[in-house]
Amino acid sequence: MELENALYAGAQILHNFGAAAIVGLPLAALWFGRSQPTALPIMAWLLFAAWLLQTASGAGFGAVSYFMEGEFPEIHHIARAALIVKLICAFGALALLTAYFVKSSLKEPGVAIWRSLSLLGLTALTAAALLRWFS
Repeated sequence: MELENALYAGAQILHNFGAAAIVGLPLAALWFGRSQPTALPIMAWLLFAAWLLQTASGAGFGAVSYFMEGEFPEIHHIARAALIVKLICAFGALALLTAYFVKSSLKEPGVAIWRSLSLLGLTALTAAALLRWFS
C-alpha cells in the first residue's frame, strides 16, 4: 500500500504543478505580454509542456489504479463528464498551440490565442474540482 500511495502522491504533485502552469502562464502572458513580447514564444512552449504534463499525470492516476488494484477507479457520472471536459480542454489547448507553432515561426502568440488558452485552463481547473468531488 505504501508504494501505491507514493505513486499517487507523485502523480498528484506533477498534476498540481501542471495545473498551476496551465492557468498561470496564459494569464501572465495576457498581463505582461505587451511589456515583454519576446517572452511570449517561450511561454507558449512552456504551456505546451505543461499541458503534456497534465495529460500524462492525469493518465498516471488511472495507470496506478489499474496496475496496483487491477481496475480503473469507479467514478460518478458527473465526475466522468468532468474528466471528458478536462480531456477536451487539454486536446484543444494542445491543438491550438500546435497550430500556432506550425503557422507562425517567430511571431509571438496574439491576445486572442492567450485568451482562449486562459479559458481552456480555467475550464479544466474547474472541471478538476468537480472530478475530485464526485469521484
